Amino acid sequence: MAQEHFSSDAKTTGVLLFNLGGPESLNDVYPFLLNLFSDPDIFRVPRILQPLIARIIARRRAPKSREYYRQIGGGSPLRKITEEQASLLECRMNSGNGGNRWKVRVAMRYAPPRAGDAIRDLLSEGVDELVFLPLYPQRSITTTGSSFREALAERNRLAPSLPVRSIPAWPSHPPYIEALAETIGESIRKTPAEEPVHILFSAHGIPEFLVTREKDPYERDTRTTVEAVMKRIYALHPDRSIEYHLSYQSRVGPLKWLGPETRAELSRLAGENVRNLVMVPVSFVSDHQETLYEMDILYQEMSRELGYRHFLRAPSLNVRPSFIEALAYLLSEIPAGIPVPPAPCFCACGVCPKKTD
Repeated sequence: MAQEHFSSDAKTTGVLLFNLGGPESLNDVYPFLLNLFSDPDIFRVPRILQPLIARIIARRRAPKSREYYRQIGGGSPLRKITEEQASLLECRMNSGNGGNRWKVRVAMRYAPPRAGDAIRDLLSEGVDELVFLPLYPQRSITTTGSSFREALAERNRLAPSLPVRSIPAWPSHPPYIEALAETIGESIRKTPAEEPVHILFSAHGIPEFLVTREKDPYERDTRTTVEAVMKRIYALHPDRSIEYHLSYQSRVGPLKWLGPETRAELSRLAGENVRNLVMVPVSFVSDHQETLYEMDILYQEMSRELGYRHFLRAPSLNVRPSFIEALAYLLSEIPAGIPVPPAPCFCACGVCPKKTD
């Protein structure tokens, strides 16, 4: 690697790259689920009962979840992928001479390394400020809000005077849209050119009341991404007959979730004689259980039973160079004057976690 040169007065910016995390082994499944169901932004129960209920639900769900992870190799690859993203992003941000130094660290919400670990590491590097960069392109209280809340609490505990800025969401960020369209285009080109192709964007679901009662911006951001990327797809493939649809997966519990549900949408489209389908993990930028098990195993098996001729899953962005470049553009735009709200505001639209400790 070329030697980096910085001016003597260069500022060091620490970046927290947020994701949910996942169990790296079958033994990690129960602790991961316990952390997940202990999060008040995810699981709404009386606070005094939450530890007990979280343990009960995690214990009941663990055997089934272990089987899912067993089928994808015994654990989630999410930490490995995210740490590689962080390393590539740091190299990319420091590739020029002069200017700021950049240090990029991973902060997982429900598995190591947690936000406190990442902040302690960045403090040891002598950072002058923090930037919160979620790997959730679309905002939600359940993802961006929860991650920012934990990270801000750790900042307040470890370095309360350290400045913090946040990039709360990037659902229509042009370099991200270009990278996503790139992966979709690869799958479109594998279907017969003379036949129509349908694109099914599958997003992780959330309970409907979060959108209707708490004004969570997730559904709106998701539709923003889908519309932006389809505009690009139509421009890149003007000679193809392409239709698109949006559904939601990974529903759990008795509450009503955003719909339509992905399995139901697969059945509906098959009933309408759709035979060429490209599935897009629109709210997932990296491979994990929802892509590797739900999409690649569960939905792939459904597609065979339903009679699809071509059922393709667009590749996740993972460490694709165009995606790393998209993240770099997000960070590069901060000093160029793009409005970046300070934490704890995660959505810049009034839908923010009220609790910041």
